[in-house]
Amino acid sequence: MTATSSAGLAGERARPVVSLLSSVSSQTAAMFPAFAVGALALQMGDDLGFGEAGLGTAVAFFFLLAAVTSPHAGTLTDRLGPQRSLRVANALSVVSLGGVAVAARSYWALLAALAVGAIGLTIAGPGTKTMVARGVPVHRHGFAFGVQAAAVPLSVFLAGLAVPAIGLTLGWRWAFAIALVVPLTGYGLAPPYRAAAGRAVRTAGASRGLSEIDYGPLNMLMLTAALGSAAATTMAAFFVSAATDAGIGEGLAGHLLAAASVLVILTRTAGGYLADHYETGHLKFVSVLLGVSTLGYVAAATGSKVLVPVGAMFALGVGWAWSGLIVHTVVRAYRDSPGAATGMTSGGLNVGGVVGPFAFGLLVDRASYKAGFLMIGACALLAALAADAGRRRLIRMGANP
Repeated sequence: MTATSSAGLAGERARPVVSLLSSVSSQTAAMFPAFAVGALALQMGDDLGFGEAGLGTAVAFFFLLAAVTSPHAGTLTDRLGPQRSLRVANALSVVSLGGVAVAARSYWALLAALAVGAIGLTIAGPGTKTMVARGVPVHRHGFAFGVQAAAVPLSVFLAGLAVPAIGLTLGWRWAFAIALVVPLTGYGLAPPYRAAAGRAVRTAGASRGLSEIDYGPLNMLMLTAALGSAAATTMAAFFVSAATDAGIGEGLAGHLLAAASVLVILTRTAGGYLADHYETGHLKFVSVLLGVSTLGYVAAATGSKVLVPVGAMFALGVGWAWSGLIVHTVVRAYRDSPGAATGMTSGGLNVGGVVGPFAFGLLVDRASYKAGFLMIGACALLAALAADAGRRRLIRMGANP
């Protein structure tokens, strides 16, 4: 065997790992601006002049723009190919993070920088999933999508850690500046793949007599993603503010948010691993996770100095573990067009990121944290019901969720 062929073989063996690393880096970078604003809101609000309602509006604006631009992002990434998609997404994340660090001298400038990051998130959502779908062997998709889904709580972990490690020492601008290493890593690691050929949007169900996407199940799973995201994204964005309101120090609240995100990383990865070993029941597990997570939201609604962080950590650790399982289910059912299909669920996640933080911020401003936590707890419960409805529709479609 020649040196060239040996190098090529080694490269092919490393490709799944590199594909996964680039996807995790890219998704983490794309989500970081919104969660960092949430974690560092107390310091940023003092400098830029906003409170809880302003925080909710900023996070909602970020996800609103991503949601509005997401319907065509999946098809676009299928045609661009995963490498070019991730490079564009990471370049936009660099501009967003750098813009917040350097140019955000007012609340409106902050929103402008977040707008750039939102477009990056739009492309990164389906782009990272397509990268995993093409770069990782099918029999490892459950674990791979679990790890890829862990990129979102990883961004929360970094945001939470940034509060005591950087925000309270060097200042919040340095937290955004140092975070630039994440999108730069994702940009450099993205391996090359060809863009999808042709314009036809096909599904993995073709072998079962399906030639076009059946949007019935996807609509329900998009609703699941929207409601589940409305609950969990809001909890992550307001974790530090809510814990501080309950009487916990800002530094400790940041550490607790980082710990909660580690729980989500572990549960998402474990869920993906189990999905590779069990052929069915994935969406049933999603329903159970979302339903049980409501206990955490109810606990947080008590306002107790102990139950607020404990409930919040439980709600995030259990109620945000489902994302990778939904993606795995969608990719299995719509293998020939993973970008287009997962683009819909990504759109649902973004819509939830709009409605949840915005409504929560208004409720806290005009009523209380208790009202806000009860609202997002209801969202989690409705998401559990939507996941079960999506499972039944996939079964009727001929899939095996």
